[in-house]
This record gives sequence, C-alpha cells and structure tokens, in this order.
Amino acid sequence: MTTNLFLSLRESLEAVLIVGIILSSLTQQHKDKLKPYVYVGSLAGLLVSLLGGYLLFSSAQGLEEETLELIEGIMMLIASGLIAYFVVWMSQQNADVSASLSNRVSKTSTGIGLALLAFFGILREGTELVVFTLANLSTQANDVALGTILGIVLAIVIGVVIFKSSIKLNLNWIFKILGLVLIFIGSDLFVEGIAELTKMFESVELLIQGAYIGLALWIFLKDDLKRILKR
Repeated sequence: MTTNLFLSLRESLEAVLIVGIILSSLTQQHKDKLKPYVYVGSLAGLLVSLLGGYLLFSSAQGLEEETLELIEGIMMLIASGLIAYFVVWMSQQNADVSASLSNRVSKTSTGIGLALLAFFGILREGTELVVFTLANLSTQANDVALGTILGIVLAIVIGVVIFKSSIKLNLNWIFKILGLVLIFIGSDLFVEGIAELTKMFESVELLIQGAYIGLALWIFLKDDLKRILKR
C-alpha cells in the first residue's frame, strides 16, 4: 500500500498542479468565465483514467498465474523506467514550468482548447499511474485501491494549501523528497521485474539494485552536491 501511496501522490500532485496553474493563469488573465471548461476537462481525464485503470487491473487479475507474473514483470520494468525518466527530467528542470504552462494558457483562447489542455494533462498522469498500478498485480486489490486513493486525497490537500491558503510550501523540496523515495521504489520495481522474468540469484539482484540506486541518486542530486561543495 505504501508504494502505491507514494506513486499516486507523485502523479496526482503533478495533475493537481497542472489544473491549479491553469486556473490561476485564467484568473490573472481575467478569463474566469472559461474555468468551467477546465473543470470539465479535468473531470473527464480523471474518469477515463480511473475507468481504464480499473478495467485493466480487474482483467489482469483474472489471468492465469504464469501470464500474470509475466505481465507484472514487464510492467515493473516499465514503471522503473518511468521513475528513472522522472529523476532525469526533474534534475534538468531549471526553467519555470508554471511559466511555460501559463504561456500555453494565454495562447489558448477557446474553452474547448482549455478543456483539452486539462484533459490530456490529467490523462497523461493517470496513464502513468495505471502503469504503476499494473506493476502491483500480485498485491491485494483493496491495498492498491487504498494506497492510490490516499495518494490522490493527499495531493488534493497539498494543492488546496498551495493555491487557496496563505501557507507557503516549498514545492521544490516536496518533489525532491518524493524523488528520493521514488528512486528506492524504482530500484525495487526494476530488480523485482527482472527477477520475475529471469529468476536470477539474490546476490545479482542486490548488485543491480545498488547500481540503479547509485546512478539515480547521482543524477538526481548532482547539482545540489556541486552547490554544497562550492561553499
């Protein structure tokens, strides 16, 4: 459940921030009348993601054990690859992402365009969360659902605090902490995925896991380490 909670929190928080930035940009640009389109697009993206995830997870759990292990192993490797991509992406984000999204909002003059912007933003994060869910096919469905729901709720709470209250949260540190947690989750998924497909020795698993963690930590923290060493 804990793994699903952190993965769900990371994906849901990014989705919440996308919607929040779009809505804030519309307020700044005096386009409040277009906000309902954003809500509709966001809700549609959420419903499609939830429905797709439920159908895929339910269908997969009805498969034979060998097929289930094969699919789970493949999805574990894909999920670990996504986490590695997140680590690389986050380590390269020097520009203001919110400014980029605000610029896209300013260039979108129609309600349908804004609805689609919100829809595909939510759908992308939802699709990634579905991949992470399918990497836990052997886990009890109730545990997967509970962890996912808690992650979504926590992300919404953080989003409300950021956009609706006077409390200032350091998003950089939130994503930094989540990134560190995800590195270790990604290493577990990577090793377990390979183990599912190859049945390798435990000593080899530990070696591969150590290499994954070491490389990911270096990529993720190298800029911070360089700043500390220059002081």
